[in-house]
Amino acid sequence: MKGYGSFCPVAKAAEILTERWTPLVLRELLLGSHHFNQLRRGVPQMSPTLLSKRLQTLEEAGLVSRQSGDNGHCEYHPTQAAMEAWPIIDAMGYWGHKWARSQLTPDELHAGRLMWNMRRSFDLKHIPCDFVLYIEIADARQKRWWFVVKRKEADLCWNDPGFEVDISLYASMVTLVQVFIGDQPLLRAYELGKIEIDGPNHLVKSMPAWFPRSKYAMRRLRAADQVLAS
Repeated sequence: MKGYGSFCPVAKAAEILTERWTPLVLRELLLGSHHFNQLRRGVPQMSPTLLSKRLQTLEEAGLVSRQSGDNGHCEYHPTQAAMEAWPIIDAMGYWGHKWARSQLTPDELHAGRLMWNMRRSFDLKHIPCDFVLYIEIADARQKRWWFVVKRKEADLCWNDPGFEVDISLYASMVTLVQVFIGDQPLLRAYELGKIEIDGPNHLVKSMPAWFPRSKYAMRRLRAADQVLAS
């Protein structure tokens, strides 16, 4: 990226942090993605070549440390400089949620990216038990997804993991994104027939407490879900 030709700290920071795709790559790194394939799942519309280039640029700028993993594969870890950039990335998310809202056009809707973000957004403190959640998105290229949810983590499966499904959810891509970003309360979408949920009553009623939402979603929608669930 061509520099701004200025000693101004804002300009110097912008030279590193505002290059196309860089904030999204940093977001993935800071949220725990250390392998190349994990990073690609977080930014699936970014080509592998460009991702490699951005990682190299961040490494040269001192924000990424390239390390050898246990299996010999390369891992990418954020340095102290990158970790101190987290408030900037986080503030961009809150600002964007308030002032730069998506119109949810087809080119912005990607099932894999949504599922990857949902994977790390379960509120595990409120799950009533371990369970398998099956999600089917009627209008997505890849329609079927499975989450194996446990007290300590939620694993995303691209293929049937072979476990019995405890709760199933059926929705369109737009509806599921609206729920995730906080534009639609989960149980309101269910009442309107936009989402179909099959499963035991105790799991269905507990969903507003643990169902994955973007951290930038409006908190009042969780409160609305709780009212609808009562």
